[in-house]
Parts: sequence; C-alpha cells; structure tokens
Amino acid sequence: MADKQNQPVSRNQRIMERKVNLAKEADSWVMRVRTSDSRIVLRIVKDADRGIRILRQGLLLRFNPDDVTELLEEYFEAIKLLNNAAQKICEKAEVPYTPPEALLPRREMDADTKIDKTMDIAYDRGNGDLRI
Repeated sequence: MADKQNQPVSRNQRIMERKVNLAKEADSWVMRVRTSDSRIVLRIVKDADRGIRILRQGLLLRFNPDDVTELLEEYFEAIKLLNNAAQKICEKAEVPYTPPEALLPRREMDADTKIDKTMDIAYDRGNGDLRI
C-alpha cells in the first residue's frame, strides 16, 4: 500500500486546497451561487475588482486621471442600478434586502448636532461619567 504522503496530488485536490487557503484570507468572501445570473455578476465583479485596483495603482503614472474617474463613475452607476434591481427582486420575493452601506443616503448634521452626538458618546447617557 502506497504512503499517502508520496502519492501525487490530483489537479482537483490542488484546486480545492487553493480555494480553502483563499477562503482563509481576511479580505475574502465565500459565496454559494444558486443561479447562473449570480455567477455572471460575480465573474464581472471579480475581473472589475482586479482592473480597478490596477487603475488606481497606476493613476498619474500609467493612466489619465480624467479617464479613470469617468470609468469608475460609470462602474458605480452600474452598481447603483444593480442595487435597485436587487432591491425590487427581493421585495417581490419577500426576501430581506440590506443595501450596502456605501449606497445608503448620507445624513448631513449641523455643527450642534455633531457636538451633541459626540458628547453622548463621550459621556455615559447623561450620568456625568466619562467613558474611557
């Protein structure tokens, strides 16, 4: 009987080990894809993520900032459209949907409200005890 350590590792085993190692990384997400539509979107996002990183790293050195800005704005607009479509789909299917925080409208606060909020955080709800 051959020793397991001396047996060659199959291609499928190498692929599975690589996927497991990638899943352990801090900036990775593991997703189960249930539809071909989602598979298409994830492939687009995977390649776009790589392209965006390269564009941002090469800004001013390799790429014109105006061109890059225009492309990134176009990409962000497409993301907002996808978000709206996903929200409508989930609403129709009665599935809870939480939009990404980056797509939620930001609330503007005046200076007094910001100070009040900071004081509420710094002090324990009016008890006069400073939180450390």
